[in-house]
Amino acid sequence: MSMIVRLGRQFACRVLLPALAVLFCCAVAAAAEHPAGQAYHVLVLHSYHPGYPWTDRIMAGIQEVLASSARRIDADVEYLDTKRHQDAQYFSHILDAILHYKLKGRTYDLVLLSDNEALNFALEHRHDLFRNVPIVFCGINNDVSGLLPAGAPITGVRADPDFAGVIRQALAFHPRIREMVVIGSNRELTDRINQRRLKVVATKFADQATFRFWDDLPAETLRRRLTELGTDTVLLVNGSIRDDAGNLLSFNEQTLLLRQTTDLPIYSFWGGYLGQGIVGGPLVSAKTQGRLAAAMALRILNGEPAAAIPLAAPPAVPAFDYLELKRLGIPLSSLPAHYRLINEPPSAYQLSPSQFWLAVAIVVSLLGITLVLTTNILRRRRAEAELRRSEQSYKQLSQQFQIILDGIPDGLTLISPEMQVIWSNREAGNYFNQRLGSIPGEYCCKLLYNRASICDNCPAVTAFQSGVDEEAIITTPDGRVLEVKAFPVKTAAGEISHVIMLASDVTDKKRLLEETIRASRLASLGELAAGVAHEINNPNALILLNTELVKKACADAGPILKKHYEQHGDFLLGGLPYSEMREEMPHLFSEMFDGAGRIKRIVEDLKDFARADGPELREAIDLNEAVRAALRLAGNTIKNATNRLTSELAPGLPLFIGNLQRIEQVVVNLVMNACQALPDKEKGVAIDTYYDAGRRACVIRVSDEGVGIPRENLPHITDPFFTTKRESGGTGLGLSVSMRIVKDYGGSLEFHSALNEGTTVHLYLPVEQEVTGP
Repeated sequence: MSMIVRLGRQFACRVLLPALAVLFCCAVAAAAEHPAGQAYHVLVLHSYHPGYPWTDRIMAGIQEVLASSARRIDADVEYLDTKRHQDAQYFSHILDAILHYKLKGRTYDLVLLSDNEALNFALEHRHDLFRNVPIVFCGINNDVSGLLPAGAPITGVRADPDFAGVIRQALAFHPRIREMVVIGSNRELTDRINQRRLKVVATKFADQATFRFWDDLPAETLRRRLTELGTDTVLLVNGSIRDDAGNLLSFNEQTLLLRQTTDLPIYSFWGGYLGQGIVGGPLVSAKTQGRLAAAMALRILNGEPAAAIPLAAPPAVPAFDYLELKRLGIPLSSLPAHYRLINEPPSAYQLSPSQFWLAVAIVVSLLGITLVLTTNILRRRRAEAELRRSEQSYKQLSQQFQIILDGIPDGLTLISPEMQVIWSNREAGNYFNQRLGSIPGEYCCKLLYNRASICDNCPAVTAFQSGVDEEAIITTPDGRVLEVKAFPVKTAAGEISHVIMLASDVTDKKRLLEETIRASRLASLGELAAGVAHEINNPNALILLNTELVKKACADAGPILKKHYEQHGDFLLGGLPYSEMREEMPHLFSEMFDGAGRIKRIVEDLKDFARADGPELREAIDLNEAVRAALRLAGNTIKNATNRLTSELAPGLPLFIGNLQRIEQVVVNLVMNACQALPDKEKGVAIDTYYDAGRRACVIRVSDEGVGIPRENLPHITDPFFTTKRESGGTGLGLSVSMRIVKDYGGSLEFHSALNEGTTVHLYLPVEQEVTGP
């Protein structure tokens, strides 16, 4: 329990307008650094320990307000525990070192403090741990005007106990009281401040009662002295109680000691004691302190400068315990206005005549509503029965056509001029998820293709307009391709009354045709790639050879040029001053080697892509060894991409018959792609192996926590020359070559990805024998 003294108007006058303007700009900039959806990071620092009611209720108030924020707030909570550890060495060395170690690497958007010790710690570390971080305090009970730097982003809530109000209330309830015994302590900073302030207030009531201050009495001594007090005494609890060894009693132990030892009236200044044996009075609410401080924190996080928010000082609220009032014979009529009462038994009351007739009117209204609803239900049931009879007639009529229609293998549907489905055969129901014919009068675009509007190339619409047979290719929302033909049905007068639509599912036929065309194009592309690779490789090798020779020549000429420069001054070399050219020369050769190397890698990928024959070397391969080799080859890339690489290789995998270098090439490609997808080094990559008995295959699984692959790109990632990393050197051949290698061995590559969550790739390689034990 701690409080803050009032900050005078003179402090506000010292805050210059330019400082406020700077703080405002900083606050707005800080708010701008948090885009929508990103959480704020807040440190909550308490002076005391968890389980202490004052601290717990402050924390409850803070959590209640922060939970209402539209933006997510992540809060770290630390406790200084200074009530149970009063040694100066503990705070200045041990605790300071621990907190400094825990907090030095963290950044916070705001710090929330409760009580004096936490504020002192924050002020001492304002320039290292909490540099430029806004601070909001509560429960501070001393004059901090001299501690807060002018214009600093610090504000908070004062906890001013109403000492005079509680003493005045006690004297009003107990006019015969002649003595007030104050149970307090001088061991803690908070208790010492409260004791000094209470002694000053007590002098104002010296003519009405004698004040005795029992400071730091051990529990047993206090228990003995309490039994010696007379009936004209009131107890004021203003501090902590400890046992004979100096250990702090828990809050429950303190209140239990007082209640069990004496029947005298007990008062305090803190709301935490209400319901624990005190009578009541104007009390300081810890939860209110936490709520107000958290509300200030939200204002600051939303962009308002901390220095522009004035200190708050919530008034103490009169609150009383009904049980204690009843025990001491204090009537409720003597309580002050606007009081709050706890433990009051529920009171029974009789309805007034107006309330009775109002209840009768409500009951009659409910009965009327029930009657109306019952009538409507009966009407609805009759209508439903009539509808069922109509449906039965329709079904009988439909059965006359259904035998003929069901014999047609394709979907056959009758469409009205309003584009509604009249009937359809069973095969049409198979095409369209068995929906046709089940909802008479449904629009064809909705029933057939699950669309809200008529198709642009609908052959039925065209047939109604032209009067001749029409046909079109229509793609359904689920990706099926239908060949739809429309045949107009004319009346005796030559008018078109209906259209019969014949729909054939040509999805497989179209896919096979596209695959055939694609295979032909890839074969042509492979031949072209092989030719291009050969034509590029020879001049590129010559470039690499000549570049190395020119580099050596420039290195040999360097001393001569340098000597000429020293004797005759700067001169032009290659159109640039020699002083600039000698600095650029190493970079020029590096860029030439890098460019030629990139050309060489592209040529190798083209050659691999163009190679049509299967793997030449077939040997028994341990896939775990292939994975280990791939991880070694990609070690530098992995080290630069992530701090979290995990691998779990299953023992006893069946041996795979194939080419070790080809499998290593595939695994390296998958690992490199996983590393390139990571946004930062804190995201991880995992690779593991196992045996899939259902598919009789060894599996290599590569998972990353990267940015993921957009859904529209997934079908194309193994297409030749498809890449989203062309600006960084990607050729789009890596996964294409890998897919071809895997298919040569009868395996498969399967990709599963979620945007901003990561990607998992399964490499399945079929094996003959079963997995062995570890």
